[in-house]
Amino acid sequence: MDLQKAKELAKRCVHCGFCLEVCPTYVVTRSEVHSPRGRIAAVSLGFDSVGIDTCVFCRRCEEACPSGVEFGKLMSFTRKPNLLELSVHRALENPKELYHTLLLAKRFSFLPWSKRIAEFVPEPQEPFEYEDEGASLNLFAGCLAPVLFQSSVKNALQFLKAKHKVRLINGCCGLAHYSEGERERAYLLAKELEKRSKGGVVVSLPSNCSAFIKGYGEFGLSVHCYDFCEYLVSFDLPKVELTLTVHDPCHSKIAGLSVYTREVLRKMGVQIVEMDDPSFECGAGGGYFVKQTELSDAILSEKTKKLQATGCETVVSNNFACSLALRRAGFKTLHVADLLR
Repeated sequence: MDLQKAKELAKRCVHCGFCLEVCPTYVVTRSEVHSPRGRIAAVSLGFDSVGIDTCVFCRRCEEACPSGVEFGKLMSFTRKPNLLELSVHRALENPKELYHTLLLAKRFSFLPWSKRIAEFVPEPQEPFEYEDEGASLNLFAGCLAPVLFQSSVKNALQFLKAKHKVRLINGCCGLAHYSEGERERAYLLAKELEKRSKGGVVVSLPSNCSAFIKGYGEFGLSVHCYDFCEYLVSFDLPKVELTLTVHDPCHSKIAGLSVYTREVLRKMGVQIVEMDDPSFECGAGGGYFVKQTELSDAILSEKTKKLQATGCETVVSNNFACSLALRRAGFKTLHVADLLR
């Protein structure tokens, strides 16, 4: 926690209110406390506000802010992770540990936090490893996909293997840690990914991870990262007859990566039915769905209305935490990698 740095960032806020209607927690509560403007006021005045903890860290307010307040950095400097958040962070760092943790959660779902996790996640699979001799390209699968969306990892790996010698990297990019104030740990994970990629190109499967890795410059690090769809754009792709809608994960939208998702889908011949405000939060927010259950469900309910209005049952979601929430709402989710079969 570094409140002084947070207060410096807060000085740019002019309290105009442009951030209010784009903030998912304000939309579902209509409370200033749970708005970016209210959170910034609390930081400026040194208040220990409940609103700091209820932020989903989607950073949609940054896009709406005419004053350029770096709200993500502000929250990262302000927050201090509690024991539950620290436990989630540690599990995410090691997919094998995450696999065993989720197995326990599914088996002991009578416990409140375990029940919540069991409601969201399918049966976990033990993560696998892969590395070609002389690998020059790294496929970063993240933390959730190796355990909960293994078919997406295998599809992506198969596609890339036909063109490159590939190293599969399972693990955490540090976004969850950064968003909840564990900045030093986020830096260490970023440094570890830089080391594991061995100077090669990283193609990131989870799009919010792609956005965060591209921002490693904040740590003084440099990883040559492409989002998976960004990398696909230059290749010939199979034609797919399918009509669906697209969910834009929050951080990847801010990083400008959503355009690649649509470019790839159109190149494949997929018919896209756009929803209203496709980057509106899904309610997952990393571990948000465990620690803020009521707000998470309320946000997902708003998202569900937008999805239902498209008439589509299938949603492309290139971020796996989002996919968990959207599946819980009753939709079939696909990563673009799943269309390469």
